[in-house]
Amino acid sequence: MAKVFNEIKNIFRFEDQLKLVFSSDYKKVTTVKEVLNDPTMRNWEICCFEGETIELEELKLIMDMATPDIIFYCYANECPIDFTHENAFKFANCYYKDARWVKVEDLFKMNKCYTAILGRNSLTQTDFKKFFEYWVNSEIDMFFRLEIETEEVLDPTEMLDGLTLLYIEQRDTCFTKVKSSGSRDNTVLFFSYTPNYLHLEAWPPGEFFSLVGKELDEAINKKHWVIDSLIEKKRLEEQWESTDSEKKKQKYSKRLRQLDDEIKDYGVFFVDGKATMRDPYSEHLVHIL
Repeated sequence: MAKVFNEIKNIFRFEDQLKLVFSSDYKKVTTVKEVLNDPTMRNWEICCFEGETIELEELKLIMDMATPDIIFYCYANECPIDFTHENAFKFANCYYKDARWVKVEDLFKMNKCYTAILGRNSLTQTDFKKFFEYWVNSEIDMFFRLEIETEEVLDPTEMLDGLTLLYIEQRDTCFTKVKSSGSRDNTVLFFSYTPNYLHLEAWPPGEFFSLVGKELDEAINKKHWVIDSLIEKKRLEEQWESTDSEKKKQKYSKRLRQLDDEIKDYGVFFVDGKATMRDPYSEHLVHIL
């Protein structure tokens, strides 16, 4: 295989980066170990595994090579259920069709991954709640986009409990901000969910972009600052409840009234206790009708 590759290189000029595709019948001609142990084939940029099953050693060989510059798509219907690897989410992009081996602790190890997508998996709503708390409090940009299929029907009220969120009216979408910006650039955190799918993104302030439309993006980019006021409001309400000092209660109450005015000025209102912003497209529908 390497000999053929080198002969092609001598005829045509192209970059050394390779796209490796292990098709469903690759074992008829080679093995993953044989390919990856060949120095000529190690400089791959994208690796796609399309076999029906992938063995533990094959998966390990690929993940041993993980860097933030390369991509791994695993379309295998069956992966080793007891597999674990510290590099599983250290690719630029990765997709695991069978992700039943993934534990929530594996997700904690994400570090500047661009996109990760998990197909069939064993993660639970309790895992997601734990992961959200970790993500919000992390000191690093863990990922830009994370998508997860779920077998368990998601209950957003339970799953997002404890987070200070800004919801978008009539959409299964909400935002929060990281608790400590530290070295993080993407401090605006986006949650979108259906009963069996979870979509998360992290954006720099003022740069949110969606496929919904420009007006919604602009509204979010202008109003994300209100989340800071919501976070402060929640903290002061907790302090007001916990203190017996009348002087402190008066101080907190004064600031809370100021925050309520700030939040109202942003056009944010509360629905069942949830801070909510209007969807500009729903407003257009009202005007048309």
